Amino acid sequence: MIRKINRFDFEEIVDIMLDFADATKMKGYKRDEYNREYAKKILLRCEVGGISLCSTTEEGRIQGIILSLRDRDLWIPEIIRMRELAWWVRPEYRNTTVGARLFHAYTKAADELVSKGEIVSYTVSKMSFSPNLDYERRGFRFLESTYIVGE
Repeated sequence: MIRKINRFDFEEIVDIMLDFADATKMKGYKRDEYNREYAKKILLRCEVGGISLCSTTEEGRIQGIILSLRDRDLWIPEIIRMRELAWWVRPEYRNTTVGARLFHAYTKAADELVSKGEIVSYTVSKMSFSPNLDYERRGFRFLESTYIVGE
């Protein structure tokens, strides 16, 4: 089942975010440095101001998440975009429909906000370890690549 995240999910989502952080291989995201309480504050912002969804089993275990926030343009603050922050499926639920169902629910909700004029656009990110999906085939256009030194 795909549904909006809520405060009762935050502990489990933080655990999922730790797995996501481990996958990035960035030193700053080490488990012992990860601030769970701060992460919950960000999740509250995602719950209230974003399109933030989870997929759950019949027993209620979270299989995967997609988190996003409304983001004002730095140069033109009247422009508001929905910015995807994290899209993660637990390894044991990969090669199922979980990731695709989260993606489609996110894009459907974001399209509705665009049509209402609440946002002008929305993003999805591709990490170095992400599956090689063709986002352009799904209506997105390439915007940028980000590289890092250190960590």
